[in-house]
Amino acid sequence: MKRSFSIISLLFLSTLCFAQLGTFKKNNKYGFTKDGVDLMPAVYDTILPFDSTKTICMACVKTQKPANKFIKMNNMLIVCKYINNKNESLVLKVKNDTVNYFAFHKKAFDYYSQYKDYMIVSAREKKYVVNKQFKQITFSGYDEIIPSSIKDHFIVENKTVSNSYLDGVIDKEEKQVVPMEYTHIKSNPFDTLFICCTAQLKMTGNDDVLDINGKKVQTFNRHVDNASKNFIIHRVFEPYEYYIILDLHTKKEKIINAEDITYLGNDNVNIKIKSKYYKTSLFKLDELKILNDK
Repeated sequence: MKRSFSIISLLFLSTLCFAQLGTFKKNNKYGFTKDGVDLMPAVYDTILPFDSTKTICMACVKTQKPANKFIKMNNMLIVCKYINNKNESLVLKVKNDTVNYFAFHKKAFDYYSQYKDYMIVSAREKKYVVNKQFKQITFSGYDEIIPSSIKDHFIVENKTVSNSYLDGVIDKEEKQVVPMEYTHIKSNPFDTLFICCTAQLKMTGNDDVLDINGKKVQTFNRHVDNASKNFIIHRVFEPYEYYIILDLHTKKEKIINAEDITYLGNDNVNIKIKSKYYKTSLFKLDELKILNDK
């Protein structure tokens, strides 16, 4: 069922792409034309749309793979090339080998279309970062990679021997900025801070705030939901959920019974209370009347 859904989705996406770029069909295969010139030969079973920058797409073919050495039955497999608008294809270095065809999976389109400057490619059950000019950024494979909201930094994840997952942060030179010892990491691009959580990792684990250089600037034994250079937003889950705002300068704390607090940058937040949002500065919490209502 999952395989059928993927094929149908692939064909639907390719139809969208054909309508935008122009295609031709020959011997039941597809290729692209651009400005009246053949951009890609008709050798593909389907072609996914270009990304938002109109530079990268995936061109895919169907192939057969043996189920295993004992059962004489083949499984259909979709493999794809990453191709740019110059008809150049990606070649990825993986250990001592190269890869130019990549297995299609349900996140493949998102991984090359979601981010403006980078794409995430899967090869041999690991993920790698490549920029939109096909320059390979990471050479070590990871179980998951997410471009951080802090420019040229990536949150990476690997499975441990105990089948749990640990996160860290690397930069575009693949230098480790945050060690892989956290269960969850989020980034604050406005203050260039990484908020690193150890929840469910150890009973007495702390949450840490690290700067762009990987230096630990704050550590707390309460969960840190977000942080700026002036405030820490704690989220408490027991015995009920609420927030604590800590002013790092005055050391004063304010409890807020809210459903959600979203950090907007420059010490501004959106506070959700009873399904309504209130935008305010963290410096002016006492002026927000609803926070003082009994």
